[in-house]
Order: sequence, then structure tokens, then C-alpha cells
Amino acid sequence: MLSGTKKSSSLGKIGELKIMNVIDLGRSSKISVNPQTKLSEVRRIVREEAVRSVAVVNNDGRLLGVITRGAILTVASSKTEAVAGSLAEQPLVTLRPDQSVKEAVSLMIKADEWASPIVGLDGRFLGFFTFDDLVSLAANYCKDDLKDLAVENYMTKGPVAAEEDEFISKIWNKMRELRYAGLPVVDSNGRLVGMITQYDLISKGYSRIHLESEAGASRGPRVKEVMTRGPVYLFPWSTVYEVVSLMSRRGYGRIPVVNSSKELKLVGIIDREDIARLVTR
Repeated sequence: MLSGTKKSSSLGKIGELKIMNVIDLGRSSKISVNPQTKLSEVRRIVREEAVRSVAVVNNDGRLLGVITRGAILTVASSKTEAVAGSLAEQPLVTLRPDQSVKEAVSLMIKADEWASPIVGLDGRFLGFFTFDDLVSLAANYCKDDLKDLAVENYMTKGPVAAEEDEFISKIWNKMRELRYAGLPVVDSNGRLVGMITQYDLISKGYSRIHLESEAGASRGPRVKEVMTRGPVYLFPWSTVYEVVSLMSRRGYGRIPVVNSSKELKLVGIIDREDIARLVTR
């Protein structure tokens, strides 16, 4: 993939690669469904395969639209008769197989997308290019570049967080408004206690019927009942290589940053977009 390039100088070469030469290295999904596939089946695929987007294609394999985790969460689980075609949306970014990684990342960041479909000249769906692909590429080929870079220089400081006693409805609305796929969870003292993500909600069976406005008759569960406890975290002085290594091995989309292992005060967060910006700058 990066043959003829020393690992210590690989970082600057990633942006020059063609996206079709990169996607097989990461967790990009080529899973697709037809327009008549029941949404209950799409929900099962997203839950069991842990994919972030599913392509909807016709009988010839041509892309009709995509369904994301966020879209799945907007549909009541009782709508078993609904089909994929009714929820499919046109992607904000559609990529060509010959585009460079740098160009693709630039388009995706502008559109605030972390996964975009690749479509051939004939309109056929070829797969998703995702920021997970870049994370895996960086973890495999850029250790020498990233092991000397401190997380504090690339993380988002003072990140948005959920409080453990907040209702899921409020946090879901916040995630939708900000287009966040997940949030760190803190207690009343600002101490990191967990993470809550779209996948947590899907895997535990929540959907629109449970996520009504918190002013409604049924406010639903609180964050602490749904969140993933004992989250992995890093420190401002941790290396970016530690970030990509964890993301690549465990499939994390974001890692919270705390001031110390004793206080666990949330001071930042670093996600795949931060890595994508770094490796294609």
C-alpha cells in the first residue's frame, strides 16, 4: 500500500492514495440491502454487524441512497412494515473510486460526514470510504510519525458531555442537533463515568417511540441506565499513536481525555475526524 515509503515519513503520503486502495484496510462496510428490505432487518444488520451506514441499491447494484444509525433511531421499532426504500436518503457526499484520500476527506469534513459511499461510473455501489479506514491505515503504517505527537495538540478541549442523570430524550436531541454519534458521560463533579453512543441506543433496542421530548408523559430512561460504563480514556500527554491503536483494535469512534487517572476530570475528546485531519493535512 505504501511500498517504497519509510514508515517514519508515511504520514504525508496517505493523502495521495486513491480511496479504493485504502478501504479494505479498515472497517468500511460493503453491506447493502434492496429497497424492499424491512427496516426491522436493516436495524438487525446495523446492530449485529456494528456498521454505521447501509447502502440501499437496486437489482443492478446501483446506489439509491443510504441509511445511517441516526436515521434508524428516528423510526419507531413498531413499524415493522416499513421498508428500506422509505428511509433511504441521498448521501451528502458521493465519492469516485479514483479520488484521492485527501480530496475525499476534505469533502467529507465540509459535509460533516464520517462515511461516504463510493460509486463507479455505472452508478454501482462499490463500498463505503470511512474515517475508520484512515485510522487503521495510520495505525499500521504511521507509528513512527504519531508516537511523538501529543493528544493535547489535536483533541477538542472542553467537549460537550452528557450528565449521567439526564434523560435519554434530552441527550438524543442534543446528539441529533450537533450531529454527534456519541458523547462522554460525566457525574455532577465533571468526573468521567461512561460513554453513550448511537450504537448503545440501537443495541439496547431504543427508538423514536422511547425518545420523545422530555416534556412528554413518558420521559424514558436516564443516561446512566444506557451508557457504557468504565470507558477507555487517555491523557493530554498520551500519543496520537495510542489513539489510533485503540480505535483500530476496538472500533472506537472517539476517546475521552482526562486530567489524571485519579480525578478523571474530562478535559477533552479526540475522534476519527481529528485523525483524518491530521493524516491528510
